[in-house]
Amino acid sequence: MKQTIQTDDSLRELCAHGTPDFPLQINHDNIGDFQDNYIRCHWHGELEISLVTDGTVLYLVGGKSFRLGAGQGLIINANTPHMMTPAKGSARFISMIVHPSFLYGTPGSFLEMEIIRPYLDSPELSAVPLDPEKGDSGLLAMFREVDRLCLSKPFAYQLQVHGLLCTAFGSVIRRHQEKLLHTRTAASGNLKRLQVLLDYIHGHYSSPLSLTELSAQIPMSRENCCRFFRQMTGCTISQYLNDYRISRSIYLMKNTDLSVSSIASLSGFSSASRFAAAFRKKTGLSPSEYRRNHFITTVS
Repeated sequence: MKQTIQTDDSLRELCAHGTPDFPLQINHDNIGDFQDNYIRCHWHGELEISLVTDGTVLYLVGGKSFRLGAGQGLIINANTPHMMTPAKGSARFISMIVHPSFLYGTPGSFLEMEIIRPYLDSPELSAVPLDPEKGDSGLLAMFREVDRLCLSKPFAYQLQVHGLLCTAFGSVIRRHQEKLLHTRTAASGNLKRLQVLLDYIHGHYSSPLSLTELSAQIPMSRENCCRFFRQMTGCTISQYLNDYRISRSIYLMKNTDLSVSSIASLSGFSSASRFAAAFRKKTGLSPSEYRRNHFITTVS
């Protein structure tokens, strides 16, 4: 059966990529395996590094076109519509899909707001082509090493992968720093307000948290608070809170022998069933399956 990219009405891809504790997914694809022999237009909140390994691929990204052959690559920015089709015959490529938070860590941090966010918000950098004949051999080698490490999975490979990706994107961002100077960064007052919201969420995630309660911390109206949070972080309050609760649940799975129902309650979910549904939507597995697959435990 041919593959297809499942999207919603806005063309946002519905498939989750990676896991909350390691938000990186790598696919080795043959365009011929997809329906109608092309990858339909879609977008997602993650960055994507595409490396052509065989044949020639025509990329349409954010209104621009790129024709790339084996050994070349393309960095596709987050939230950027893109599609791929073989320029002739078949083509193979590697796709690395990584959430920006893997690079910057904590939302609202200096790394996010002053370095990564301007890059994400730059229309000029919707796509960055990589060509070994134009000085990109080092970058391409780093991305290939990330792929090798994720395939072989040596001990502590996650640290090496994180370091390689940070080094690679640091190089890309430095190269285009003049373009980023024209991208508006957040005012210090906005950063302080965001930090207040994040601190409150992190301190109260285990209890029911209302928008009225949260917006009062700044203070702002509920509507303006929602708009402000999305503008500053790229996600909604409910998305961030849900992801944070799941990340805390994973920590409890790894470091305690608590039951899944107890972990659900401590993580702020109103019931074990709501926790299981949210967890499966985020990771593709039930909490029990995830625990069995990732952690050594005696909990039944």
